Amino acid sequence: MRVLLMGGTKDSVEIGKRLRSLDNLFILYTSTTDYGGKLGLEFADKIIDKPLNKNDLNKTIKKYNIDVLIDATHPFAINASKNAMEVCKSNNIEYVRFEREWKKIEHPNVIYVKDFEEGAKLAKKFKKIFHMAGIKNLKTVVDMVGKDKVVARVLPISVNEALKILPQQNIVAMYGTFSKELNKYLIRDYGCDAIITKDSGSSGGFYEKVYGALEVGAKVIVVERPKLNYPICFSDINELINYLKDKL
Repeated sequence: MRVLLMGGTKDSVEIGKRLRSLDNLFILYTSTTDYGGKLGLEFADKIIDKPLNKNDLNKTIKKYNIDVLIDATHPFAINASKNAMEVCKSNNIEYVRFEREWKKIEHPNVIYVKDFEEGAKLAKKFKKIFHMAGIKNLKTVVDMVGKDKVVARVLPISVNEALKILPQQNIVAMYGTFSKELNKYLIRDYGCDAIITKDSGSSGGFYEKVYGALEVGAKVIVVERPKLNYPICFSDINELINYLKDKL
């Protein structure tokens, strides 16, 4: 069986390692970045480390005679997932989604919003915001809230991009995920009374961010996970691997 594993996430690495233990399997691993591609070195037969649009993905599936596509991309990479489902359907191959398990936190200081625009409007009323949602939507938040009121934690690779949006003293460059204690200390030490984050699930450090913020009395603005209608979806890696075993 020939598998295309769309990754760049911690979940995809675990899936890839588990797939490698199976017999008669070719694994093509894709990520949108060079760094993400390196995550596949342990298990992949072939790595593609650049973004693939719908046309690129279609050509890749045909070139490598893919039988099954496993989508283990980030929960917020909805365009990648939509493209993958469409291309799989047109090529009559199976699309399987791995979706991080999550549980909504019911707390009076945890506020769920539908997107970053809504979250940024809400964030304007706070004294200082800790943006814990990466680089992609940072400009949206800063444009609405103001650069002096936002502290952002980004990957070291994103520092140059972040410096175009925020002053250097408001940028924390770290590679995670992070413990509740570290989140708590950062929020407190930067004097933030609220954070904004994505509902990225347990493997994305979501709960450590939320509970760290709550313990120092900060409000939590959570951008809800987009919802797509996946044909086949697993949130347990064991179940996913057993499903694929039956196809070998």
